[in-house]
Amino acid sequence: MRKSRAAIFSGPHFLAHLLWPGRCFIVTLCAMFQVWEVVGGAENGGIIAREGKELKSSQLPERLATGALLKGLSLEGDRLNFERLSGAGPDSGWVSIKLKDKVLCQMKEPSDASQSCAEDQASGWKPPACKGRKPRVLCLHGTGCNGKIFKTQLAKLLPKAKDTLELIFLDGRMNVDKGPAFETMQKFFPGEPNFMYDIVSLDSKGWRVYNDPKATLIWLQAQLKLHSPIDGVLGFSQGANFALMLLAQAAASDSGSALPLGFGVLLGINAPGFTEQLPDIFTGALLPMPILVVHGLQEGYGAGMEPLFEAAKEQGLKVDTKGEDMPAAHVMKLLGHGEAIAHKEGHVPLPRDKQQAEEITSRIVSFVLESCS
Repeated sequence: MRKSRAAIFSGPHFLAHLLWPGRCFIVTLCAMFQVWEVVGGAENGGIIAREGKELKSSQLPERLATGALLKGLSLEGDRLNFERLSGAGPDSGWVSIKLKDKVLCQMKEPSDASQSCAEDQASGWKPPACKGRKPRVLCLHGTGCNGKIFKTQLAKLLPKAKDTLELIFLDGRMNVDKGPAFETMQKFFPGEPNFMYDIVSLDSKGWRVYNDPKATLIWLQAQLKLHSPIDGVLGFSQGANFALMLLAQAAASDSGSALPLGFGVLLGINAPGFTEQLPDIFTGALLPMPILVVHGLQEGYGAGMEPLFEAAKEQGLKVDTKGEDMPAAHVMKLLGHGEAIAHKEGHVPLPRDKQQAEEITSRIVSFVLESCS
């Protein structure tokens, strides 16, 4: 069977299941990840780390100290793509696990990693208590949309969810009255009001950031309380970005400042530059709740705001993909218990292809039900 671009999620973190040609690609993030220890380099103050996979790529300023623990993102031959968990050295990059016959990095026992993941699970998540009622899911639309339009966009999901889930559609807090998103929505849904949750822009990497995400999260927390109980969130594009922020807020909260959330469904999520705006909730710990990520293989870093993205590139923006073809790959690295489904289309809530839409909508419903106690 031909290898698909869904391989962006292969590697030591992931157990991948490739379905028949023409259907969706499903990847499940295992509850365990591989941890590596730097065992070489003691005589040189650590081992060399580089920006890229190639041995000729730029050497990072710091060496990885002997004894440092690394989270393995992918292993290609003898080259390990890592994120540093402990010890001194660069936060991320590529290292060689051996040099000729000398071992530089050694994989830790699986129990070490699974214990860490289990602690994450215990500290920030428990299944929502939905016994005796349908799970209630707050649904957040994309830029320039509204709850009514989002229902139309999810028309293939609604019949499946009707008897098993309760979907609550929430209009954004800001009006949209100009720009490409407004024009597109007015073309297909003339006369409908258009909303967004916050004003979007790009950071220096070409990733998504927002004008005031903290204020938006305060507003969203008020909406969660207004519509409580809410068991999980589902969002598309900007709505998916803020759904991820709500999930991170729920995982990080130990004071009751954020309402608990048991699961998330993220459709067409963008490259998460907003994590750097919110270091208090995106702390580096993996999000412990089950999260389903649905994305298109034709989605790029400018998906959903192509005119602004292309204008920024003309003005000198150089997109930093950090070696990932798909923005969703960066999101998967934030998740401790995630699953990704890739369809063959672009930036849409659900694919137009009937078979792929059937598989995805069925999985959304079963995923939510599995996530509830």
